[in-house]
Amino acid sequence: MALSKDDIERMEREGDVKGLIDALKKGRSSRIDASIALSKMKDVKAVDPVIQLLNDEDPEVRFSAAIILGEIGDKKAVEPLIQALEDTKARAIAAQALGKIGDVKAVEPLILALKIDASNLVRGAAARALGEIGDMRAVEPLTQALSDPDRYARLVAHEVLEKLKKQ
Repeated sequence: MALSKDDIERMEREGDVKGLIDALKKGRSSRIDASIALSKMKDVKAVDPVIQLLNDEDPEVRFSAAIILGEIGDKKAVEPLIQALEDTKARAIAAQALGKIGDVKAVEPLILALKIDASNLVRGAAARALGEIGDMRAVEPLTQALSDPDRYARLVAHEVLEKLKKQ
């Protein structure tokens, strides 16, 4: 059963991380409101339980978990998010979260996603994440991505390369 927005806001005010994590499984509106609350709180106490949600059977819960982990920004989430790059529903969001965290351990998996992922959205998210991390190992793969068959992926690769040149 979904929780009301008032319930979620109360949990956020009270710092009820456990209640908000439980709300991620209570229906779409609760999931959205709880995700926003947890993302704003950026409480590291949420990291371990939210990492567990990356394996939830509901793809929307996994998606929400990746967003929250990116917003919290704790490096403990890097390895689980790298594994989430293989999740059909959460790949792009996992790439985005890895960029926000900015750990160089994510560079090689992001380069791989940039090169071989079937989704232009994932390739674009991987390119953006590589730009946020700012590791120069990404320059060659991003240069190759300028020939990507998809216009969006090419555009993002170009933007990121321009950003990296200015560093």
